[in-house]
Amino acid sequence: MRNKKTRYVMYPAWEYRREIEDLNALSDKGWQLEKGGCFHSVFYRDESVRYRYALDYDQHIDDPARYRDTFAEQGWQFVSDTFNGWHFFRKKYDPALPPEEYDIYTDEQSVQDMASRWSRLGYVFGTVELICAALDLFALLRHPSMTGVFVSLACLLLGVVILVGAWRIRRQETAGRSRKSMRWCFGVVLALLALGLVFGLIRFEATSYSEYVYDPDQGPWTWEMSVPMPDYYTLDAEVKTDANVEITVTDKRGSVLARMGGGQDLQARETMFLLPGRYDVTVRYDPDTPEGTAGAFRFEVD
Repeated sequence: MRNKKTRYVMYPAWEYRREIEDLNALSDKGWQLEKGGCFHSVFYRDESVRYRYALDYDQHIDDPARYRDTFAEQGWQFVSDTFNGWHFFRKKYDPALPPEEYDIYTDEQSVQDMASRWSRLGYVFGTVELICAALDLFALLRHPSMTGVFVSLACLLLGVVILVGAWRIRRQETAGRSRKSMRWCFGVVLALLALGLVFGLIRFEATSYSEYVYDPDQGPWTWEMSVPMPDYYTLDAEVKTDANVEITVTDKRGSVLARMGGGQDLQARETMFLLPGRYDVTVRYDPDTPEGTAGAFRFEVD
C-alpha cells in the first residue's frame, strides 16, 4: 500500500470551505495532509488519527513565528503555506467536541477580516484581467487572429470569475451559504489559452518576392500558398512598376477573397479569414501595358 500520494486539484479562493471539507474527508480515510498547495497537495498515510483542517489567508505576516504560535495556543497545528498567502492548519478530531471547536475563527469580525484580505486582492486582479481583455480586443480590431481571440476570451472570463469570486467570498462568509463550484471556469480558461498557443505555433507565415517583365503571351503572375490552419491572415502587398496592376486572392474554386489595385509603387494591406487549403495571389497587368514593362512584387502573409 502506498504511504504517500499527490493530489492535483485547484480550488478558487472563494471555495476554500470546500477545500477544507475535502481535506477532512481524506483525513477520515487515513490520508493526512503533508503539504498544501495551490495546484497540488501531498498526503501521507496514517489511519491512527483524524484531523479537522482550517485555512487562513494573510499575505503580510511580520512575525511568522508569533503568527503560528497564536494558532498553536488555540490547539491548531501549522501544516504548510502557499506562495500566495494561504496557510494550512489542523487539529486532532474528537467527536465529543462541538463543531464550533474546529472553526479557526470564532468571532464574526475575524471572519470578515480574512474575507476582506482576499477579496481586496481579488478585485485588483480581476480588474487587471478585464483591462488586459479590453486591450487585447482593441488590438484584434487592428490585427485579427485566432490566437488573439482565444487569449482575449480567456482574460475576459478569468477577470469576471475573479471579480465574482471576490464578491462571493464575502457573501459566503457573511451569509454562510454554500455556493455552486465554479472550478469549471478555470478549465475553460486553460482550454482557451491552450487553443491560443496551438494556433500561434501553427499559424501560417510566408513571404514571396519576384521580379517580372510583362509579356501578354505568358498571362498573369501567380504565387500559390498553402494555409494549414483556419485563422485571420493579413496580406501585405508591395508592387513597384510603371503600369496599372490588379492583385486578387482566390481559392481553388476561383472565388475572389480580396482585390487590390493601383499603379506605380502600390502598397496595400488586406485581412482575410482563410480556411485550410491552397490559395492563389495573382497579379494582372492592365491590357494596355507595353510589353517588356518591368515589375517587382513582394507579398507577406502573417
